[in-house]
Amino acid sequence: MRPPQSPPHGRPPRRRGYPRLTLLAPIALLAACKASVSLNVETPTGAADGSISTTTAVSTPRPIHIVRTGDKLHYENGEIEFETGSAELKGASTTAVLDEFAAVLRRFPELTLRIEGHTDSRGSTTSNQKLSEARARAIVAALVARGVAARRLSSAGLGESHPARPEPATCRNHSGSDKPAECVEIWAYNRRAAFVVIDGAETLPAEGAAVSEAAPKDTVADARPAGGKRRPDWALRLFGGYSLALPAITLHGGHFGVGVHASQRFGARRRGYIGGGPRLHYRGLVGKETVEPDTFKSVVHQIGPEGNLLVGGGSKDIVGLFSLRLGLGPSFGRSTASNGVTTNRVDTLGLGGWLLGGVVVLGKLSPRWSLGGHAEAGIIGISDVTFAVELGLNVAWHFGRGRRDGI
Repeated sequence: MRPPQSPPHGRPPRRRGYPRLTLLAPIALLAACKASVSLNVETPTGAADGSISTTTAVSTPRPIHIVRTGDKLHYENGEIEFETGSAELKGASTTAVLDEFAAVLRRFPELTLRIEGHTDSRGSTTSNQKLSEARARAIVAALVARGVAARRLSSAGLGESHPARPEPATCRNHSGSDKPAECVEIWAYNRRAAFVVIDGAETLPAEGAAVSEAAPKDTVADARPAGGKRRPDWALRLFGGYSLALPAITLHGGHFGVGVHASQRFGARRRGYIGGGPRLHYRGLVGKETVEPDTFKSVVHQIGPEGNLLVGGGSKDIVGLFSLRLGLGPSFGRSTASNGVTTNRVDTLGLGGWLLGGVVVLGKLSPRWSLGGHAEAGIIGISDVTFAVELGLNVAWHFGRGRRDGI
């Protein structure tokens, strides 16, 4: 994408006695300036947006303001600049804008953004697409370097496909040496970076408010939406793993299940964690033992609802929890004894329960997904009360409005 050039200025009035100075001054000024390309907000606020920077005076910069507009965060009083035709960030204004965005993301920990790069129509569609992707990634990398978690950011390059203002035919792919003022203005609107809110919009101030100013404590520290109530995280949880039971014959096999789980953080720093919910659980066990001349085999199937309680704490991305599970359901068992000549089989069907407790560790993979493991021990009722151990993995898909803190 080629940078726009400043529109031609009117010729200054000629003064007698200084013909050479009048001619040489513009040449010296142009030679001393270096062009730069800016990515601006959706609605540029000044004539300098999108134009070549030719700063000749130093003025006191105004503070950067980031304002919520719909599902986007717009920045005012600044611009994001790149080297011409490159994804290399440059300029003090760029630093100020990115510093302010990093501060906003720290202030609103539930906020997730997608950074979109847009170009004008000059140049080929392919090169514009690649350049917009590279520049969006560069902004993400700059925010990560400022301490923002990479999982809270994503990037997308949209090239020239989503212009903020339609470009007339005279401006599209304009390659002439002259650049009409109308085209320069439209290019400035279309060549921009957009910061789109993906998650956490409910924790932001109202539409049109500046989010870069200090927010109330409840909004920042507790990430509470309007109304002051913390929203729980809701998740669909899948789990499964290895099961071992130790009755007269050692039984081993597997277990798996699915459930809906609600959780919430608590405490001054929101490091505490409490959660739980109903689950449907199945376990299947088999065992074999030989005592000459007899061979004994057992098969057990057990299925039923259970309740799960998790209490503990940790960081925003990983927690260690105590788990307690209590369930009840039908249990089917089959036992056979064979001496090589005769075989005796006994089938049982009854109601059995289980109570297990142990340790669960959960970690955040993304705003929607978390992964963990469990190691629990306790008793299960098959035909008799039996000691059991279960080890396995937990996967959760978060769909609640509090999922930013959910694990």
